[in-house]
Amino acid sequence: MPKPLKDRRLSRAVGEVGLEMLAEARQARPRVDDPEDLEGLHDFRVALRRLRSWLQAYRDYPGIKVPKPQRRRLRDLAKATNAARDGEVMLAWLEAELPGLPAAERGAAHWWRQRLTQGVDLAYAEARRHLEEGFPQLEENLGRSLSTLAQARSKGPRFGEATARELEALRATLVREVAAIASVEDREALHRPRITGKRIRYLLRPWKDEDAVFKEAEKAMKAFQDAFGVLHDDLVRETALQAAAAEHAGDEVEARLIQATRGETASAAAPRHLRGFLGLARGNRRRLLGHYEAAVGNPGGVDMAALTARLDAVVAAMRGKG
Repeated sequence: MPKPLKDRRLSRAVGEVGLEMLAEARQARPRVDDPEDLEGLHDFRVALRRLRSWLQAYRDYPGIKVPKPQRRRLRDLAKATNAARDGEVMLAWLEAELPGLPAAERGAAHWWRQRLTQGVDLAYAEARRHLEEGFPQLEENLGRSLSTLAQARSKGPRFGEATARELEALRATLVREVAAIASVEDREALHRPRITGKRIRYLLRPWKDEDAVFKEAEKAMKAFQDAFGVLHDDLVRETALQAAAAEHAGDEVEARLIQATRGETASAAAPRHLRGFLGLARGNRRRLLGHYEAAVGNPGGVDMAALTARLDAVVAAMRGKG
């Protein structure tokens, strides 16, 4: 009968779980090239980020040796997919919103969708190029490093104790980060808890079948991540809306100036889709404020006391004290 996860040696557990995560990335990689698979890029990105976070969590422990070039390559490949996924998410939101938009907003959304589609196609092509060049070698090299860890005979720390330490530190960070949020305009403060929440979920994932306490904690962290995730999407969309409106206005001004220099009649009215972009921006701000209240507003926001208690119970279980 295999040892409970908490009692296994850290190096072996990190290597074995890391190999599972690398296999998930390998399986998801071909899906990035399938235009019919709308979640392929997302799942591949998640697999890379999860593996990177996993290696970062334990890199300072004795015996956990993964060469820096491999960790940097993992980071760079994950970043190479950012533009494609961000554009894809924005495009999916526009497609979903378009049927219910008023005429002015619909015109702006159609203009924006055309630009986004072109940008997503280019970003996908660039992401595929990076993955074709870098992922096979990374998979081979990182696979060797993780296999070495998985087969190590060292007498290093136990996996449960090491993970409990990391989780305690992340839990304290999360509490501080949520407490530091002062307003909906503090974008950096709103961004930090989402990232810390992801790191906590990645630590919890291998434990999901060990005990109900882990499943409950993971469920609570998913709810936390979802609340801050939709808020993050609203904030990103607000910035993208501003950029799209500015691009549209710039194009309009340039076209009219060219008309004027040619001696043609040029309108000095507002850009054609300005009203539509203003409407889209107002609607997005309403959603943003609602999601802000759901995430951090009192009393309707995330119950940090209950969440902290669940994480404390997980820490105790990892140490065999539950």
